[in-house]
Amino acid sequence: MLGLLIIKRDLGIDGLQKKNDKRKCRNKGGIEMQPQLTENLREIISGIVNVESNDTCNENANMSSMTPAGQMMKFASEVSKIYALENLVSPKFKEAHEKGLIHIHDLDFYSSKTTTCLQYDLADMFEHGFYTKHGYIREAQSISTYATLATIIFQTNQNEQHGGQAIPAFDFYMAKGVLKSFRRHLRRRILSFVEIKNGVEITKEYENNAKEFLLKNIFSIKCSENEIKLLEENFGINKNDLIKLLLEAYEDTKNETYQAMEGFLHNLNTMHSRGGNQVVFSSINYGTDTSEEGRMVIRELLKATSSGLGKSETPIFPIQIFKVKEGLNYTENDYNLAQSDFDTALESVKNQKISYENDSENEKIKFEAPNFDLLLLSCETSSRRLFPNFVFLDSEFNKHEKWRIDDPERYKYEIATMGCRTRVFENINGEKSSLGRGNLSFTSINFPRIAIITRKNVEKEIAEMEKAGKFLNEEEKNNKKIELLTKEFQEKVLETTHLAGEQLYERYNFQKTALAKQFPFMRSNNLWKGLGVKDGNEEVREAINSGSLSIGFVGGANAMYALFDAEHGTSEIAYKVLYDTIKKMGFVADEFREKYHLNYSILATPAESLAGRFLRIDRNEFGVIKNVTDRDYYVNSFHIDVKKEISLFDKIRKEAPFHKLTKGGHITYVELDGEARKNMGVMLKIVKVMKDTGIGYGSINHPVDRCRDCGTEAIIYDKCPICGSHNISRIRRITGYLTGDLDSWNSAKQAEEHDRVKHGVK
Repeated sequence: MLGLLIIKRDLGIDGLQKKNDKRKCRNKGGIEMQPQLTENLREIISGIVNVESNDTCNENANMSSMTPAGQMMKFASEVSKIYALENLVSPKFKEAHEKGLIHIHDLDFYSSKTTTCLQYDLADMFEHGFYTKHGYIREAQSISTYATLATIIFQTNQNEQHGGQAIPAFDFYMAKGVLKSFRRHLRRRILSFVEIKNGVEITKEYENNAKEFLLKNIFSIKCSENEIKLLEENFGINKNDLIKLLLEAYEDTKNETYQAMEGFLHNLNTMHSRGGNQVVFSSINYGTDTSEEGRMVIRELLKATSSGLGKSETPIFPIQIFKVKEGLNYTENDYNLAQSDFDTALESVKNQKISYENDSENEKIKFEAPNFDLLLLSCETSSRRLFPNFVFLDSEFNKHEKWRIDDPERYKYEIATMGCRTRVFENINGEKSSLGRGNLSFTSINFPRIAIITRKNVEKEIAEMEKAGKFLNEEEKNNKKIELLTKEFQEKVLETTHLAGEQLYERYNFQKTALAKQFPFMRSNNLWKGLGVKDGNEEVREAINSGSLSIGFVGGANAMYALFDAEHGTSEIAYKVLYDTIKKMGFVADEFREKYHLNYSILATPAESLAGRFLRIDRNEFGVIKNVTDRDYYVNSFHIDVKKEISLFDKIRKEAPFHKLTKGGHITYVELDGEARKNMGVMLKIVKVMKDTGIGYGSINHPVDRCRDCGTEAIIYDKCPICGSHNISRIRRITGYLTGDLDSWNSAKQAEEHDRVKHGVK
């Protein structure tokens, strides 16, 4: 019964426990129960029942907690958190979580033993089929089926994990589906031609022979001279007629691919994977397949994304990530050529057509990198729809020693990311790769809390030293204060990092006792590499040790304000202290990696509800402190204060060095101060600066407003400038994903979005 559970104040109900309420009672099992705490649970449940707009109900902006299934999810979530803290988490970790020193993420899923997220290796599933609960899905035979199955895989596996799902090489995986569709369209065109023009009787045997011939001899949607010659000889069609058939089949395939990508987007924005109308937290990475088929997939995907959903709405999912790679989709010469006349360059890219004559005749501009045109199209699409984001394969920490540009399976050695920022690449227990792996769990540290306590301790110590006459002048006093603040803050952070590392190990030891049959889809299809060989009644144990355990942190900027009255965007001292602190955390992660032979890493936490939870706990205890607890949120991870007036390029340069320290995941955002689509050259310039400065993963934010009544898309302030409607969709990025309804955000994130300063271009 719910009333028999003990609840602590930090489970979304801070400050409600009365300290002087000493009354206790026991249930039949002897568990102590505090009446006031039981009342707090009733208050939470009542808020869910009455569909109140509060931070418990709005914890996840992708969830509609007001729906019946959403309410059930929230009931289960709140009670599951309590059960885990009371029965599964050691007292010292429980205390640290409740006090707000650390935060154990996804506590409601703790007892299920599930992992956070996964990046699929879809090659086998597409080529050989896959198993579901109700049967076997045979090998896909067209791009339409490939796209549909991808959504099914996303939706099915979402129910076996609590985080995001990602496809690390969308273009490579989908390319074979395009080729299969092309062969089918070409066969239909050829058979129709020889039947009408050549009088050939199309028997079943003739049709099967044609199918077999194309399977064995056609390997690209743009046929080579040798392939054309073979087609001429086999079907008795002259070259001119054959080329017309090839172009028609190409157009058929292009149209089908567009429809497949359009369906893919529509499905991922409508197929609910969990209660509360939650669609899949889905991500796709792409941009490095130079085959004609892979390129077609991305061109049509970007076109469908730009067009939007049924009424031109911006697709919220999947999060799209373009993989930028020197020589493959970027060169300095290509950049300079494009920037010399961006509109002409973009128009040239859009007007490209397949030709069996001189390809150069169809291009006004010839680029060096084979996929630079896709980068340009990505910039245009992002200027309209906020996606794709950009991950940079040439950043030192994102490189793989096995990567070769001529390797047809080079995607295996390319970093991929899961939407909001999760990064899984290095692997102490196997091949360095993103495929078939994910995050196991993560726990975050409250930097501002540690900084506030440190400041109080040091100021008291400095006052005593000053009283004892130990300072000759103010400068000596200030230098000593900075020394003590730095020393104590870093010591406390490292102590807490060890605490978080041990807590993650405790959770891992619980997770590894899960039975393989608890994850039937991942196991039957070996989605999580190593799980496929397990018997259903075996514990997963070593099968999941390729996953990552991440130690995160929140409020770097607020912590620097608490220590030095200035954040790292303006203060060199604050910048150095924050950077060195996170670097030292990395050394602790290295210690744990060697000690437990597990993939520990440091994470730049994507704090959605946590940005407010930590803040509320600290403000209740320490009061209002300027630039620290005087807002409704803490700034995420190492990000420059969202209220700081700074050029976007300075923001990129200052945040870039932190990316190599946070290999569990990171992202840098910039906020444009106008309509991005009116200056797409700036979009490309931002991508270049991110690449040049060593950003691992970056994103460009800008307002995407749309009138729901008349469809006007522009920066809309109070009302639509065309029809006067106030019914406006305002697409914004909350942590890593998008949402078009700010009312679904929790109060902390609403406040942060309101404070975000648009960065000028300097």
